[in-house]
Amino acid sequence: MSSDSKDSRRAWRDIILQMTATIMIPLTIAGTGLYFTRWQQNVNDLKTMIDLISDDKRERQKYGVAMFEYLLKNDKVPVEFVAAQLEYANNASDPTLLSAMERALSKAAEVNDRVQAVFTEAVGRLPSRIFVNVMNEQQRACFSKLLSSLKDNDGALITVPSISLAKWDGKVNEIRAMKDEDVAKAETIANWLRGLGFEIEVVNLTNRWSGAAKVRPNTFEIWFGDKDLPPVCTGKQVPTTGN
Repeated sequence: MSSDSKDSRRAWRDIILQMTATIMIPLTIAGTGLYFTRWQQNVNDLKTMIDLISDDKRERQKYGVAMFEYLLKNDKVPVEFVAAQLEYANNASDPTLLSAMERALSKAAEVNDRVQAVFTEAVGRLPSRIFVNVMNEQQRACFSKLLSSLKDNDGALITVPSISLAKWDGKVNEIRAMKDEDVAKAETIANWLRGLGFEIEVVNLTNRWSGAAKVRPNTFEIWFGDKDLPPVCTGKQVPTTGN
């Protein structure tokens, strides 16, 4: 092959490389600009949503919850933001805010399958929610005593929205988990109470009650049965065995 032919090929190669660079550099710059524009828009959307939800006015909160749902459906709310917003709502003075945000998450999960995983992970970071059912006022007072007797770090990991009077024919005390993945946490809570002398059994309702599927993860029920109250509630001393 002659040197002229080699030089000609090298020249064409250089021209092609220059043309490619000429085309790609503007495209790269444009793509980078578009990425950062979208990123900035996402940040602005999240900030707007947070400002609305944390507003004192109920109407603005409603807009914030609606925006929360929209952003979730479009994969624009990281799990850290979901967890932070749920924690804020869980501690807010308005008791309806948390349920409104949970409904938004549920609706978004119907459209976007990935939202359910985000919801489960975010809720798992909140204190476990326990609804307590007692047969009488003595049992109500007993559970309040049990709560106050928990170690500080254990007590901080649960929240009790209500202690309600309810009748049933149970003979034992139960803590009921609604999801298979929550059974281990139910056992942990049960062990805290057992450590205070409160006998309680863990029951998994996942496949025993159809309504369990609709209950928020990390939610439990405690049902007092027809059983003697623990010594911490009665003031009786626990007998000790001598050597």
